[in-house]
Amino acid sequence: MTKYFTKTIILLIAILILASILRIWGLNHYPAGLNADEASLGYNAYSLLKTGRDEYGKWFPLVFKSFGDYKPGLYVYIIMPFVASLGLNAWAIRLPSALFGIGTVLLIFYLAVKITGKKEIGLISALLLAISPWHLQFSRGGWETNVATFFIALGILFFLYSWNDLKYLAFSALSLLISMYIYQSPRLIAPIIFLGLIILYRDRLLPRIKIATIRLAPVAILSIPLIFQVLSGGAEARFSGLSFFSDPGPINRIDQLRGEHSNPSGIVAQLLHNKITAYAPNFLGHYVDHFSSEFLFINGDSVIRNRVPESGEFFLVEALFLAIGFVYLVRGNFKDNKTLWLWIIVAPLASATTFQTPNALRSLTEVVPLTIVAAAGFWQILQLAKNKIYLIVVIPLIALLLFEFVHYLDSYYILYPKRYPLAWEYGFSQMVPKLEKYQPGYKKVVITDKYDQPYILVLFYEKYDPAKYQPQAVLSPRDQFDFGTVRSFDKYEFHSITTDEIKKSKGVLFIGTPDEIPSSADIIDKVDFPNGKPAFLFAKT
Repeated sequence: MTKYFTKTIILLIAILILASILRIWGLNHYPAGLNADEASLGYNAYSLLKTGRDEYGKWFPLVFKSFGDYKPGLYVYIIMPFVASLGLNAWAIRLPSALFGIGTVLLIFYLAVKITGKKEIGLISALLLAISPWHLQFSRGGWETNVATFFIALGILFFLYSWNDLKYLAFSALSLLISMYIYQSPRLIAPIIFLGLIILYRDRLLPRIKIATIRLAPVAILSIPLIFQVLSGGAEARFSGLSFFSDPGPINRIDQLRGEHSNPSGIVAQLLHNKITAYAPNFLGHYVDHFSSEFLFINGDSVIRNRVPESGEFFLVEALFLAIGFVYLVRGNFKDNKTLWLWIIVAPLASATTFQTPNALRSLTEVVPLTIVAAAGFWQILQLAKNKIYLIVVIPLIALLLFEFVHYLDSYYILYPKRYPLAWEYGFSQMVPKLEKYQPGYKKVVITDKYDQPYILVLFYEKYDPAKYQPQAVLSPRDQFDFGTVRSFDKYEFHSITTDEIKKSKGVLFIGTPDEIPSSADIIDKVDFPNGKPAFLFAKT
């Protein structure tokens, strides 16, 4: 037993080392560039360190206004020590997420062992998550959702441990609550998971309900600020902008269909044509999207920032593992089927309420239970290897998994930066040092807004004094994508550039795209994308 246990620990450590290398190596260069959300998180942490206030001058907020998306603020506080020690750079923003990603690889081992009762499936789960395209994508950027996923997994694991020791019930609730302070999606799915677990395992909790209630009381108190956040105008506006309920099309359709009845206000018209019958198909369609083969195995998320080219969220060979694993799950062969079913069913709910689905970002927690199912399927296949006759099947599958993994690494490190440099705002880290060199000689600098939220990237890379910036911070009205931006500070202006504006200006430095800066302009410098095409052109007047 001791020898087997030692072997398990050695293999788990090896998997964690692999997970660490895949998540930490080259973190400051890959992804190539820093996206606007990462810059916002970092600059707000920097602003808090310098002034005790966020970019808009609010004192230590729990929610950050940012681009009008009102980000839950705990990740900003998590990265503050990293910004303090490492400086305002990509390492400081991304390293915490990478570490929590490694932590989730460790957690899935214990979750899988607890759920399936088999250390082998625990090890395979950890290995598959360590190399998972879905999990790697969000472990290598400053993604709040990745940290929230860690705490959801931790909360579920603590709940499973509470069967034997009720003190873990409070830790479970606290972990799930922390996930809700980090990211928006858990605010829907974390309470449902916790209540679902209580209902599923009520026979274990009811005999100890008084003790359980006492232990949960402090967590309930800690949830009070969150309740006020959820009910605040900013959070509500953000949900309204993302939710498909903001689409007036179904409402117009209801009115049209009711109008075709002889009595539009009659009970029949109202029962057949209402918000439930109009929106339910949308929700169900969005929900099912998260289990489609197109999303899971072929092309992944439609948002380029959320995936790499030519890759699904899982490797294609894992479709077989999942199919076999689900058969294993349906037959009830797991030690704890109910937890896994609950997690799988609840995970996409928050994402399914939004208009852009399937969304790998908002449904990231789905990767953990599905990986456990895939691991169970893989374990079943490996059992065939005990009979040498089946090695002709097993070895090619393992080789295919290895090939797909190597292909993914090629896509991530070679193809991704060249094909989609704009997905990660590539070019700002090279542009801003040039900007700092040139800008003293001009009365005004105009920077294109063709790239997402340029103001925050200039603030970030220039390490602009937050105390000086805060009085200037004015967020524009929300655009069609439900975001605002800052149009100017200091001598900088951020808007699209026209040829007429360049011709009419004197003493102005323009930094724009090749589409905005004509070849006839006095171009003094440029920044190129990794594929060699110009990202920014510098033109003086």
